[in-house]
Amino acid sequence: MKRRTKKVLSSEARRKKQLIQLLTVVMLGIFVLVGMRSYAAIIQHENNVLIEENAYIQAEIDSLSSQIIEETKVTKIEKVATTKYDMVYPTPDNCVKLSKDDSGEKGLAATIRSEAYN
Repeated sequence: MKRRTKKVLSSEARRKKQLIQLLTVVMLGIFVLVGMRSYAAIIQHENNVLIEENAYIQAEIDSLSSQIIEETKVTKIEKVATTKYDMVYPTPDNCVKLSKDDSGEKGLAATIRSEAYN
């Protein structure tokens, strides 16, 4: 009878040991899942912060683009040129001729060519 009792006890001990091992694995799995969930929450928060920063930067880009368009309009450039730099539209009175040869006036290309090779 003692042998049978030992077998039963060892069988019960084995089952308890297996149950403890199973519970340990399950608890370890739960801890890993909780840790992964918290890490995912941290990553999601960082992602949300980056999305907000991206939206802010995109708004700045749009604002600067509209300012560039506004500042590069021909009327704006013309106003700055005439008021700040005293530029005027060319007339026959304010044109300067580059040079003349014996036969009359030379063209711009001929003048540049002669100046480049002399």
